[in-house]
Amino acid sequence: YTGYLEREPARGDPEAEHADPFDRPYLLVTPGGGGDGEALIDWVLRAYEHDHNAPYPALLVFGPFMQKEKQTEFWHRVADLPSVEAITFDANIEPLIQGAMGVVAMGGYNTFCEILTFDKPAIVVPRTVPRMEQYIRASRAADLGLVRMMEDDGVRLASDMATALRQLPQQQ
Repeated sequence: YTGYLEREPARGDPEAEHADPFDRPYLLVTPGGGGDGEALIDWVLRAYEHDHNAPYPALLVFGPFMQKEKQTEFWHRVADLPSVEAITFDANIEPLIQGAMGVVAMGGYNTFCEILTFDKPAIVVPRTVPRMEQYIRASRAADLGLVRMMEDDGVRLASDMATALRQLPQQQ
């Protein structure tokens, strides 16, 4: 163990079309590459579908490896939610993380380092298959009070995520 590698502050701007998704503070939701992030995106979308008065809008970043069929399904759901926007990918995501008031992520190494570097309140929903790496990292960080960890129990109650999203900006 050598600790986590701090990232440099965000340089430049996100891609022009992603620069200012909202005119108020927002939450950033990212499953990293997205190859196995459908459950996270679905859970957050269900929370916004459940809580029509969510106080903070969300910007979803699907990731370049999310299946196109799932992206299409999510795009249709996003279209019905006025406080949710989505993009497929931004190669310069650091400014989006830096600009967010909180982050919801699976907790892969790179995203986790960015959360720590930019000192963002975070909800981490780690995967446990095929490896426990994200779970180990997230559970230890939760024990230290660095993030809130939510386990994907397969049920994914919308009300649980909606409550966590409402509480996220007050988190340390």
